[in-house]
Amino acid sequence: MGNDKDARECPYCGKMLRHPYWQHIQKRHSKEYEKNETWIQLYRDYESMGMQKDMCLMVISELFNVSQDDVESYLKKNNVL
Repeated sequence: MGNDKDARECPYCGKMLRHPYWQHIQKRHSKEYEKNETWIQLYRDYESMGMQKDMCLMVISELFNVSQDDVESYLKKNNVL
C-alpha cells in the first residue's frame, strides 16, 4: 500500500483517504459523486500514475457509466485536457 504522501483529504468531509479515494466519495457523499467534478481529480490521478489519456477516459467513463466523449468534453471544458 502507498505511504502517507499518497493520502488525500476528502474535499467533502476532510477525512484522510487512500486510493481508491473515489470509493469513499461514492459511499459517503453519493450526491457529490454523481457530479462530474470528481472526474477531474480521477483523471489527474490516473495520468500521474502513467495512464495514457484514452485509458483514463475509458476507466472514468466505465466508473460513472457515461460515454468517453462526455468525459473528454467535460475535462476540456474545465481546462484539464
